[in-house]
Amino acid sequence: MKRRWLRLVQLLAVVVVVYFIAAYLAHYWTQVSAYHWSIRPLPLVLSALAFAVFYLLQGGAWWLLLRGFSLTSDFRHASATWGKSILARYVPGNVFMFLGRAWMSHRQGLDVVRVSAAMVYEQALGMASALLTVAILLPFWQYHRGITAVALLAVPLLVVLMHPRVFAPLADRVLRLLKREPLGAVLPFTQVLGLLFYYVASWLVAGLAAWLLAAAVTGIGVAALPVTVAAYAFAYVVGIAAFVLPSGLGVREAVLAAALAVRLPGSIALAWALLLRLWQTLLELLYVGGVALADRVGRDALAEKARRDAVASAAVGVAASRAASDVTGADARVGKTDLTL
Repeated sequence: MKRRWLRLVQLLAVVVVVYFIAAYLAHYWTQVSAYHWSIRPLPLVLSALAFAVFYLLQGGAWWLLLRGFSLTSDFRHASATWGKSILARYVPGNVFMFLGRAWMSHRQGLDVVRVSAAMVYEQALGMASALLTVAILLPFWQYHRGITAVALLAVPLLVVLMHPRVFAPLADRVLRLLKREPLGAVLPFTQVLGLLFYYVASWLVAGLAAWLLAAAVTGIGVAALPVTVAAYAFAYVVGIAAFVLPSGLGVREAVLAAALAVRLPGSIALAWALLLRLWQTLLELLYVGGVALADRVGRDALAEKARRDAVASAAVGVAASRAASDVTGADARVGKTDLTL
C-alpha cells in the first residue's frame, strides 16, 4: 500500500510539471509566433549544440559536487538525477527542484545531509560564477572607468566569499533565516576554486549559445557576443532572486532584451529574448529525455550483466558440486575394490 501511494505521488508530480511546462510553452509561443522570423540554419544548429554542451557541463558539475562530498554516483546516473530535477523549476516556488533531487538521491542510497550541502554549494557557485562572468565582461557591455574598477574589484571579492571560513558561517546564517538545517559539510578551497571557474566556463558556453541564436534570427554581429554572454549570466542571477516566479519567468527576458536593445531595435530584442526562452526550454526537455534514457539503458545493462554473472556463478557452483560428487563416488568405488581384494 505504501508503494502504491508513492507511485501515485510520483504520477501527480509528473502531471504537475508537465502542466506547467505546457502552459509555459503555450504562453511564449503565442508571442513568438506573431513575429516574422528569417532564420539562418548554421548558427541555429550551432546554438543547439552549444546548449547541449552547457547542460552536459551543468550535469557534470553536479557529479563533481557529489564526488567532492565523497558521495558515489556514476556520471550517467548523476546527470539523469540533475536533469530530471531541473524540470521542477517550471513549478512556481522552485522548491520542488530541491525536494525532488533530495528524494531521488535518498532512493539511490546517498546521504541526504551531504546531498543538501552539495545543492547549497551548487546554488552559491552558480550565483558567484555568474557574477564573476558579468564582472569580467562588464567593460564590454558599458565601458566606464568607475564601473570597470568596481568590476575588477568584484573578482577577488567573489573568490574570497567562497572560502570555507567565509562561506560556511554565511551559508548557515542564510539557512537559519530560511528555517533549514545548517550546512553540515564544506568543500576544500582548492575544489571550490576549480568548480567556480568550471561554472564560469559553462556560462561562457551558454552565452555563446544565446548569441548564436541571436545571430541566426537577427543577423547580429560578433561585436555583441560579450554583451550577450554577460547579459545571459546576469539574467540568471536576477532570475534566481525572483525565485517565486517559475524559472525567473519574464524577469530574465527583460534583462536580456534590455541588454541587446543597445544593438537591436527594442521590439526585435524582446522577440529574441522570448524566442530564446522557448528554444532553451525545448532543448532542455530533449536533454533531460536523453540523459534519462541513457541512465535507464545503463541500469538495464548492469542488471542484465548481474543476472548473467549470477547464472554463470550458479553454473560454476553446480559444476563444482558435480565434480566433487564424482570424486567422492570414485573414492568410494576405490575403497570398495580394496576391501574385495
